[in-house]
Amino acid sequence: MFSFNPPSVSIGVKQITLDHAGDCAFVSHAHSDHALVARAPSIIASRETVDLMHARGYKVASDVQHGHYNAKLLNAGHVLGARQFYAETDEGTFAYTGDFRMSDSFCVKGADVPQCDTLFMEATFGSPEFVFPSRAETAEEISKWVLAEREKGIVVLGGYSLGKAQELIKILNDYTGITPVVEDTIARVNEVYRKYGVNLDYLLASSDEGLRELDKNFVAVVPMNKVNNNFAFQLSRAYSRRVASAVATGWAATERFANAKAFCLSDHSDYPELLQFVERSGAKKIVTHYGHAQRLARDLRAKGLNARALEDRQKLLIAWED
Repeated sequence: MFSFNPPSVSIGVKQITLDHAGDCAFVSHAHSDHALVARAPSIIASRETVDLMHARGYKVASDVQHGHYNAKLLNAGHVLGARQFYAETDEGTFAYTGDFRMSDSFCVKGADVPQCDTLFMEATFGSPEFVFPSRAETAEEISKWVLAEREKGIVVLGGYSLGKAQELIKILNDYTGITPVVEDTIARVNEVYRKYGVNLDYLLASSDEGLRELDKNFVAVVPMNKVNNNFAFQLSRAYSRRVASAVATGWAATERFANAKAFCLSDHSDYPELLQFVERSGAKKIVTHYGHAQRLARDLRAKGLNARALEDRQKLLIAWED
């Protein structure tokens, strides 16, 4: 028996919540808006995600499963350990993407595309204005800016502690030869990436090497919420040097950031990739949620597909139109 009642799916006698609290929850990845929301005595998650949850200080369920008897966890390409939930049932095949990115990043491979009848997908950037430059193009832009600004003083790059920070470190390593300084919250995540084969060169700010680096025109990768005028002012005053700040985010495609330069670097799929993902999945029924869910569903319907947007907090069984 199979039923889909967002945000949960029932397979046989087992009900599994998808990145939500419940008795048994699928945790797609270790970002706080998924891992902390999906509180449950039993979770289904990748080994990498569980290790990242521990590294970030999150409470992890006593019962951890890395799969389900008739479901598979497929790569989601979002951050290390991110997975999609895919189930084969007598009523058809079902896939939940969680957050995903189709194309490769500098640290993880791009998402698998499941062949499915019903697709429950995120739509963070599901509107036509979100078309991202290539990863290589953005990396070149970041590296040129960093090298130029480091000649003048300190450089600060901001990104989410999980995912974006590691991408920035990898860009600095591979494109500039720079080993950046990081704080402990990012270093703990870095060590999990290293455990799973992602080579990252960095210096912990509090280490002896890190302290020596701080005497120079150093480059720091910090959590995104630290990149603001006050932080730059405090750094400049502490080290008596000029500070240049930047952030890396997909929202840079459409938004200006008053306190820092912004580079368009996202761990989500842009609008063209979202459309491509749906087409390649062959899904007969599509549910979009989060971000620009309404716009993406409308555009998919215009292409003749059976798509609906899930309203926030909607828990009703979806009634599909033939």
